[in-house]
Amino acid sequence: MMNNSNITIAKQKIMEVAADLFAKKGYTETSVRELADAAGISSSALYYHFPSKNAVLELILTDYTAHNIDVFEDRNVTKILAENPTADGMLSCLQIAFPPERINYYLNVLCVLLQEQLRIPIVGDYVSEHIVLRAERNVKKIIDVLKELGVIRQDIDPDYWQKITSCLFYSFAVRRMLGIGDNTPNFSGMGMVDMLKQTFAIMLDQCGAGKAGDER
Repeated sequence: MMNNSNITIAKQKIMEVAADLFAKKGYTETSVRELADAAGISSSALYYHFPSKNAVLELILTDYTAHNIDVFEDRNVTKILAENPTADGMLSCLQIAFPPERINYYLNVLCVLLQEQLRIPIVGDYVSEHIVLRAERNVKKIIDVLKELGVIRQDIDPDYWQKITSCLFYSFAVRRMLGIGDNTPNFSGMGMVDMLKQTFAIMLDQCGAGKAGDER
């Protein structure tokens, strides 16, 4: 896996432009010439940084994976929830994986993943091996920390809430891709944040440490 430090400013600019074009036009429909023009460079200059359009896509996926692994660590989650064991705190844990300065880029990547997963094998494999499972693992980590803090019951099976959360991310990406409803690129705006916050609030209400019964 390539470390983020190995991605030059020039490569990062090409990746951001590519994610935008791939999300809007589709990977197959975007030509190398269009990609180079959008990045403000010649095709030969683009080939200096990437041997092919597919190499651009591969690095976008690698970068996305490396970023999420780097920021979503146990110590970050524990610190946030220890200070704020609420729906807002749970949301803050997920927000660390989407820095404000790059939120539009990461949402474009999600759109590319969503619309290309059935057409491009490498994307389909990536989605099944990383996106869905990672989203669910992150929610499980949050739930485990909340158990350690005594905020929710110890007998809660996180699978139900993991599945719901991953579906919410997909729902938001679908609306953004189709341009319907609220598709703002601001993670802290209306839309995704409301869906997640309401879900987390329900989870905390139903699964509170002082409550018994079925968490659903």
